[in-house]
Amino acid sequence: MSDATTILELDRTRQEAMIRADVDALGELLADDVMWIHATARIDTKEGLLGSVASGRTKYLAIECSDETVRFHGGIAFLSGVADMKAEIAGETRDIQNRYTIVYAPAGDGWKVVNWQSTSVRKPS
Repeated sequence: MSDATTILELDRTRQEAMIRADVDALGELLADDVMWIHATARIDTKEGLLGSVASGRTKYLAIECSDETVRFHGGIAFLSGVADMKAEIAGETRDIQNRYTIVYAPAGDGWKVVNWQSTSVRKPS
């Protein structure tokens, strides 16, 4: 199952779960050993990311992705793009724009997120 549409739809499901703070749905999408590297270079585990969302410490208010490209290598799917997000982090609302790559690996009959890495896009001065 190496279909770009499937990966894009799965990633929309991930985004919606993050916005709804649906940690059960999000947890199903993340591999147990997922590495989530924030644009600040902070590394999160599955437990850490889900805990932050569940506690409300991080609230994703909106996520819109653009400039997306899906590539397959050795059965692994790499989705890269630009994410424009509005998030409330530790009580502070932020507008965030990151260029990201999220990696999906086959797992059973579906796919799981095994890695996320993002880099802040600098705003023109």
